[in-house]
Amino acid sequence: LARRYELRVSPATIRNDMAELEEMGYISRPHTSAGGVPSDPGYRFYVERAGQRNRLPRHFQERVRDAIDFDEADPAAWARSAARVLASAVHNLAIATTVKRAIARVKQVQIVHLHDREALLVVVMQDAQLRQRIIHLGSDTPQDELTQVANRLNQLIGGMSTAELRTLWDSGAVGGHLVTTALTETIRILSDEERKETRERYLNGLGHMLSQPEFQSGKSAQDAAEVLDDDSITRIFDDSPRPAEVRVVIGQESHDEHLRPYSVVYATYGAPDGATGVIGTMGPTRMDYTRSMSSVRYLAAFLSELVQALEPSPQWQ
Repeated sequence: LARRYELRVSPATIRNDMAELEEMGYISRPHTSAGGVPSDPGYRFYVERAGQRNRLPRHFQERVRDAIDFDEADPAAWARSAARVLASAVHNLAIATTVKRAIARVKQVQIVHLHDREALLVVVMQDAQLRQRIIHLGSDTPQDELTQVANRLNQLIGGMSTAELRTLWDSGAVGGHLVTTALTETIRILSDEERKETRERYLNGLGHMLSQPEFQSGKSAQDAAEVLDDDSITRIFDDSPRPAEVRVVIGQESHDEHLRPYSVVYATYGAPDGATGVIGTMGPTRMDYTRSMSSVRYLAAFLSELVQALEPSPQWQ
């Protein structure tokens, strides 16, 4: 280091600094005579301080605009092209998903008496769609009592997603048989809506990733292929950041043990409160984070422009 990079410090100073970095947990050494390798906290320290510095070369921006054809008006084609361009830029695996509608949220519910022990539950979604379901009551219940139940429920659940509704249900704080029954059916309705919406994913650059030293053993390459087969990489996208925010998950930070040998850099693209997709890259923890983050950020912003221009189209309704 002292000779190659002209740091203007002595080798002894560098050794002392390396020892301090090791003590702080930022680097690790297999044995005392080995070189220092950044640990996951070391990479995190670097990402937090250097992640914004790298500016994309103009030719990359031009390549993106040449590769993704706005006039095609095909979100699937945009995702495929984005994955190809990103893989070429970062020399790692790139993943892009097609867009899907924003998380289903309930606006309000109404409960209408039908006859005997049955009522009609009407769920109004935040995107103004209506869903109806017949619910069975414990006893014949008059309309005014059903209206009170609906009002009570609306005070609790307005604007909530499926996950938030489940948390409320688990808390046991709703109280009352009718309220609990209506809440349970509302959760089922929102869950059904979310299952209807799926994202197609497009991968590119697996060869780039597998050509790196970490994957030279057959076992490492097989493990990487299995991660892609069991959809672990897509599940991490369920925790999507806000549009324009790049998220970096480094090694052991991942909740999925299968992803802990890797780092993932990804961002959400699309329309605020509308259709969204995800663009990202996966590779060894020693990946070029600044290039990966800036490339993902630019592609997410560019794809967002395309989706927002297309958002009023009937195909998004």
